[in-house]
Amino acid sequence: MKGWKFWFGLAVGLLALAYFSRDLEVSEFAQSWRRIHPSRYAEGVFWFCFSFWLRCPRWRVLTRGLGDIGLSLLTKAFFVGMLVNRLFPARLGEVARCVILKRGRMVSLWGLFATVAAEKAFDGLALLSCALLGLLFIPAGGLPSGVDEFIDENRAGILVSAFGLPLLLLLVAWSIPLVQRLFQRFHAAAWHAPFSRTLQSVLEGLEVARRGRSLLAATLLTALVWATLARSAYCAILSFGWDLHPSSGVVLCAAIGLAVIVPQAPSFVGVYQVAVQWTMVGLYGVPLQEAKAFAVAIWFMQIVPVGLIGFVCLRLLGTTLKEATLTEPSPEPPTASP
Repeated sequence: MKGWKFWFGLAVGLLALAYFSRDLEVSEFAQSWRRIHPSRYAEGVFWFCFSFWLRCPRWRVLTRGLGDIGLSLLTKAFFVGMLVNRLFPARLGEVARCVILKRGRMVSLWGLFATVAAEKAFDGLALLSCALLGLLFIPAGGLPSGVDEFIDENRAGILVSAFGLPLLLLLVAWSIPLVQRLFQRFHAAAWHAPFSRTLQSVLEGLEVARRGRSLLAATLLTALVWATLARSAYCAILSFGWDLHPSSGVVLCAAIGLAVIVPQAPSFVGVYQVAVQWTMVGLYGVPLQEAKAFAVAIWFMQIVPVGLIGFVCLRLLGTTLKEATLTEPSPEPPTASP
């Protein structure tokens, strides 16, 4: 846990937090908190938590190739993973939720890792689509003149690209049988046997990409996940009384998503706040201290409630954080138990 990603992420987070705090005016910052409309803020919390719950049925779709895993267990494991992501660096929660499922259903750990990788592929493409849509929605003058002109001239192409990115998943579906055939050509090689079970587990985890209905279901659920994320961000904006276009939720969602990609401190402290501040001040002209208060408020909205749900799920599972993050070095079975 204390590898280079930990120290790099911690350094990035601390530097970003120092930058965020350097021109903080406490009295004006505190005054800005009085702007919050509790009902809108609570709505934002609901939509954000709902967007995370939607990832659970999507994960169930992705794990069908490994066996019939109940949605209840998947949900508990997922939210415990999100709790771990908020407490530890290096996305350790993605490992934790797979470990919990393996222990609960004795399925392939490598196969579960493959489903998480597939999940990240869906979210990565959705983030790129969201970022492209965000470019179309950025207010005039928010970008350098050359960039603004390029976007205006290529608006149709950007829009097509934003909605066409999910088609890349079809390439994955087509490539899986090819990988299998290429691997089988070397069945006589000495290195084939040690890797065959691992590869089989990974391919089982990617089985969803070969099923049209499952691929469609995962794609639609991903669209719902990101639509509710954007709605949550827009509710947060409305909670501060700003009369901005609903597209501002898409722009803010894309900005946050891009900001949290790099390794950073637990709970995205620092980088998250800076990304929100830059977006609201630079693109929408929000006063600096109000933007700082908003950055902390939306961070709390999107970090704490999901972490609390994860803690409840941890107790329901009767396990501990240490047990959830402890992986076994033993080899994995090639197939899932029903």
